[in-house]
Amino acid sequence: MSWRDTKIFVASLAILSVGIGIVFALQGLWIILPFAGAEILALGGALYWISIQTRVCEVISIDEKCVRIETGRDRATQSHELQTAWTSVKLYPPAPPTQHGRLVMRSKGKEYEVGAFLNEDERKSLASSIRTALTQSI
Repeated sequence: MSWRDTKIFVASLAILSVGIGIVFALQGLWIILPFAGAEILALGGALYWISIQTRVCEVISIDEKCVRIETGRDRATQSHELQTAWTSVKLYPPAPPTQHGRLVMRSKGKEYEVGAFLNEDERKSLASSIRTALTQSI
């Protein structure tokens, strides 16, 4: 859902919730109205946080000299450069079955995790694609 759609959804629920709260307030049960407002604020805050978290993007660029890992939301806020010849890909399996594995790119003793938001099948596919790209660029 886009941020615009999320705002429309929250506004619709706010109108409904506050409307119900006003009906109860007119009958003398005014204490419901602040809770209706708090409920909408909590929902709006949670949906805003989720919207921000779902916009995280990683871009991996591979050429014959350099592997670049860029991470950010609207633009790259972190960038790491690795030498292609020294870069390897390691896929760690999930330790307990309830957790997810890790996909890391290593170069010269440093590890950078990529694809943390992917499921296991997508992470395996990404690891295979990166390995293929690394071997083709050397």
